[in-house]
Amino acid sequence: MEKANISLHRRFEEMLDAAQLRLTFSNYSGSVQDWQTELRSELSDVLAVDYEGSAEPEVEVLTTRDMGDHIREYIRMIAPDGVVIPAYKFVPKELDAPVGAVLCPHGHGPGKVIPAGVEQDVKGRPIEIVGERDYAVQAVKHGYIAISPDLRGFGELMLDDDLEADPAQGRDCSCQQLNMRAIMVGKTILGMRVYDSMCWVDYLRSLDEVDNERLYITGQSGGGTATVFSAAMDTRFTQAAPSCYFCTFRASILAMRHCDCNYAPGMLDLCEMYDVAGLIAPRPLLIIAGREDTIFPIEGVHEAYEKLQAVYAAFGAADNLELYVGPEGHRYYSARVWDFFTEHAAAG
Repeated sequence: MEKANISLHRRFEEMLDAAQLRLTFSNYSGSVQDWQTELRSELSDVLAVDYEGSAEPEVEVLTTRDMGDHIREYIRMIAPDGVVIPAYKFVPKELDAPVGAVLCPHGHGPGKVIPAGVEQDVKGRPIEIVGERDYAVQAVKHGYIAISPDLRGFGELMLDDDLEADPAQGRDCSCQQLNMRAIMVGKTILGMRVYDSMCWVDYLRSLDEVDNERLYITGQSGGGTATVFSAAMDTRFTQAAPSCYFCTFRASILAMRHCDCNYAPGMLDLCEMYDVAGLIAPRPLLIIAGREDTIFPIEGVHEAYEKLQAVYAAFGAADNLELYVGPEGHRYYSARVWDFFTEHAAAG
């Protein structure tokens, strides 16, 4: 039978071709600083971040566990909008304060337990942590304080129906329902996650043992999404290392099925992904990709990276941008992360 949706598919391709990319860097006539200011403001509106300024959030420590060379705390932060955000916090035992701190947003799956190296999910099911995804544990072992929070829609922050569902039903996230409900009230789940990241920065900056000039963020897949957008929107992050997310929108989330939490109304009329990442410049940025990643294809990564290089060049900061390509597929690659952070912190 002949497919009935050929014209619809073609129409969507025409819509993508006609997307304005109004604030893409290559078409901007002003200074790179003015471009960042304008794009960051409009991107904040698209995402509906609604962050109103820094304030020390209320954080409660519920449990503490000795992990040998570090302490793991289970904590909860009350965000300014009233949502309680659970997280694991890691603190080295040998702490020569002040030290750097790393926010470690997770990817799709059971939530904060993956970067934290915890071997069961919120419903008590055993999980296997593969592909070097325990990057909060890696961070503390490299001497950093680390935070691994649940992103809204995952872990303890799923909607009640999903939390209470039988584990056998496999309802492991609430992204679709959350994003649809958010859109109905003029918000986005991506904007909410950026908002939470900014609140975690407020918390980290309130700690005497944290060096505010060394606030880093790194995450894989959906955690890479949170890394790019959070560092783009909050200049208090001094370095960033997204793994297996950075690409072009056109070659990745618009080319194949992806989770609803990747989308925001009007994004492509505003800019491409490399423009969002360009808001991180001139701060050090390590782009990590998988050569065999099928959902963020390496061809799109190279195309986006070339565009991003132009932004860093405009700042005279080409040395602050690096691409590392791992030999496998969609996973976290730690090979350059911790050395990259150290090298660029030393360079000032």
